[in-house]
Amino acid sequence: MVWNYTAPMPEHDPTRADRLALYMRARAAEKAAREEAVRVIDRWNAALLAGRGALRSPTIRCSVIAGTPWLDVYCPGCRTSRAIDIRTIDRHPLASVGSLVLGLRCSWCTGSAPMPVIKGLHACPPAARYAATID
Repeated sequence: MVWNYTAPMPEHDPTRADRLALYMRARAAEKAAREEAVRVIDRWNAALLAGRGALRSPTIRCSVIAGTPWLDVYCPGCRTSRAIDIRTIDRHPLASVGSLVLGLRCSWCTGSAPMPVIKGLHACPPAARYAATID
C-alpha cells in the first residue's frame, strides 16, 4: 500500500487586512493602557492633594505611560519645591514612585535634612505650568 502524503503548504505572509487588524488591536491596547495609567495617576494625585496618604503609589512605568514623568517634591526643611524628571532616575520601571523618596535628599539643607514630601506627578515641570497660566 502506498501512502500519498503531501506536506502542508507553508504559511503565507499575512494579508494587508490581517496586518491592519493587528495594528489596530495594538493601538487599542496601547490606548487602553494609557487611559488606565492616567486614571491611576489622577487618583493618586487627588489623594495626595487631599492630604490623605495614598495606600499605594503608581510605578515609574505607569507614570511614563500616562505622560506624567515630573515628580513634584517639597522639602519641609528649607520650604522649597523641586521637580524631578523620573525618566532620568536609574531605577527599575516597576519600582514604586513612593519608594523614590527614600533616595532623595535636599541639596540645600545641611546636615540631617528632613524627609522630602511628594506632592504629585505632572506632565510638565511646575515652572512650565506656571508660565502657561501667565500667558
